[in-house]
Amino acid sequence: MDELAGFLPPGGFSAVGVGGLLVMIVAYLLNANRADRREYQEAIDRAEKRADDAARRTDAAEQRAEGLQQAVDEARRARRAAEDSLALLERELYRYRSDGPP
Repeated sequence: MDELAGFLPPGGFSAVGVGGLLVMIVAYLLNANRADRREYQEAIDRAEKRADDAARRTDAAEQRAEGLQQAVDEARRARRAAEDSLALLERELYRYRSDGPP
């Protein structure tokens, strides 16, 4: 409102002067409102961009975690298959040793 102080006449106001002053005040308030809305919208846009970026990073992290979990599961299956093969070979070796040489 300090910007408007320079426009105030030093003496009294006439009807035209009061009307003109009201028009200036309304125009000032409309411009200030427009600037506030623009700043508000820009802040919303920045917040939405940050949220979108965070969602993309979260999705990428979840995909990496899923890939790592699949690798762990595959390694467990391979270990179990190797343990099963080892157990089978140990049983065959025990049976071979128990039966004696042919």
